[in-house]
Amino acid sequence: MSQKPADSSKSAPLLVNRDGAVAILALNEPAKRNALSMDLRLALLEALDELIADPACRAIVLTGEGGAFCSGGDLSAMRPDDPMGARRRIGIIHDIVRRIAAGPKPVIAAVEGAAFGAGLALATASDVVVADPGAKFCASFAKVGLMPDAGLIWSLPPRVGLGTAKRMMLEAPVIGGEEAKALGLVDVLAPAGTVRDIALARARDMARLAPLSIAMTKAAFARGTDDLDRVLACELDGQPMLFATADHTEGRKAFAEKRDPQFRGA
Repeated sequence: MSQKPADSSKSAPLLVNRDGAVAILALNEPAKRNALSMDLRLALLEALDELIADPACRAIVLTGEGGAFCSGGDLSAMRPDDPMGARRRIGIIHDIVRRIAAGPKPVIAAVEGAAFGAGLALATASDVVVADPGAKFCASFAKVGLMPDAGLIWSLPPRVGLGTAKRMMLEAPVIGGEEAKALGLVDVLAPAGTVRDIALARARDMARLAPLSIAMTKAAFARGTDDLDRVLACELDGQPMLFATADHTEGRKAFAEKRDPQFRGA
């Protein structure tokens, strides 16, 4: 595993590591339980844009340093007399969520400790959530007089159902890892101390698949699955393009030759 030199300092708000075709993004504001400061938001958005543009990156693991995933927004930066500043902060987190949920690279959230508020939204926007029994999830917005943001009203109901999503957002209970797994909020419940390794293994598996296929599938999910005609239109637009790719040709040849395919993203 290699780490980008620019992010080698422990004071960097975001640590970026590479493990072959997988990138590991670690939120690194442990004194604030990785609350989303402006520096952290900007660093995360920049890193996602770089990885999306990098054909060598096939999958992303999103995690947190210091025993927490992300405690949500940085309350110390929230000024009631600065609505334009609030709009800018929210706009940046919206861009981050778009990259995670609708971007072409699969994202696996490795959750240890707290995933509160916008941190919960980052996890639910991801394609796979891996957590241990000690993880804590909370849609904590109403506890500080705010409404859910970072796309949580969009990303949470498909995982847990509308009724449970409303309960989580209107009552703000703290939900442990085992309950989160039972609700569908967590996809993989990992033994303590193994969350990041298991998330990395899942990311490696995804990285072996055809990247254009993954990108098209993620785009279709982001457009919504509740309207049949919209889904069929996605298929009609995307599948003929994929039929014409070198990766599809490679996939057919590998199937016939009974070997693992070697996809190039072309």
